[in-house]
Amino acid sequence: MGFSEEFVNNAAAVVDSHSLQSDFNFIKRNLQQAIVNVAHVAPYFNPNDVSIYLQGSYACKTNTRFQAKMEIIVEINKTREFDYDKMSRADMRLRDNFFVDFEHYFTVKHFKDVLAEEISKILNVKVTKKATTILIPAFGKLEHSIDLFPCFKYKYFRPEGGSIRGKLVYDQRLNEHFLMFTNLHTVNGNLKDNITHGNFKRIVRLMKNLVAISAREDLGIHYVRGYYIECLLYNVPNEMYFANDGKLSSVFLKVINWLNFANLDDFVCQNRTWTLWGNADGFWDQNSARQFINDIIEFYEAFPEKRTEIIKEDE
Repeated sequence: MGFSEEFVNNAAAVVDSHSLQSDFNFIKRNLQQAIVNVAHVAPYFNPNDVSIYLQGSYACKTNTRFQAKMEIIVEINKTREFDYDKMSRADMRLRDNFFVDFEHYFTVKHFKDVLAEEISKILNVKVTKKATTILIPAFGKLEHSIDLFPCFKYKYFRPEGGSIRGKLVYDQRLNEHFLMFTNLHTVNGNLKDNITHGNFKRIVRLMKNLVAISAREDLGIHYVRGYYIECLLYNVPNEMYFANDGKLSSVFLKVINWLNFANLDDFVCQNRTWTLWGNADGFWDQNSARQFINDIIEFYEAFPEKRTEIIKEDE
């Protein structure tokens, strides 16, 4: 039992979505109009200062053929929050001028609420405000569901000095704002993939496909978000992504064996700024990670070695 090399290569291959660009262009056009409407309702920003772009697995090229959700950032660029102890006078003026006054303080929560209302009107479809996103369901010719991340650009000052670009988002479940570093996630993932000659993202796609196959065929892997899988594998040392025989199936075994005996305490998110473990949205827990690693091992040991296809044909 175990994975054949053909199955591993099929499951790890890059998947191009032919509908991705058309779906993105459709949503972007409608978001641009929604943002103009938001600026009329909450006139605290210029609609031309909003960026709309992909994030997540489609942006990182770690998507699989089973994936039907697209993640899109909607970012107001002129908004920046600062560490007041380290703010310059020029930065303070920028902040105060943008927000007009503190009586009309424009927050990400406000932006998210009004954007959800306006995009729902334009598309004539019910949207759902989730913890940090606005979910637009697939409808009509739109093949992907859409997770919108309304956010403000944020300049984060590191305790050791210097600053990095982040995004300020709002978690309505916890009723608080927090930072995301999706740009760093993408940059760090691309760097690791280059260092490992493409094997890092191949193993990420393979693992995501194993979870999807298990869900489709009821084979026992507990569901895990793709983001957690990517962060978990990011913490595996680069040398584990190479095998003497050059086979990707051998790389998989090295990676999963290393994870099985690894101390997970110091694992970080792929942005290398936060720990991977926590209670807020975007953080995982070690017990669930251990369960996932064990599930993958059991899945591998029970898998029919002769199987090569990702999607099992009906018998």
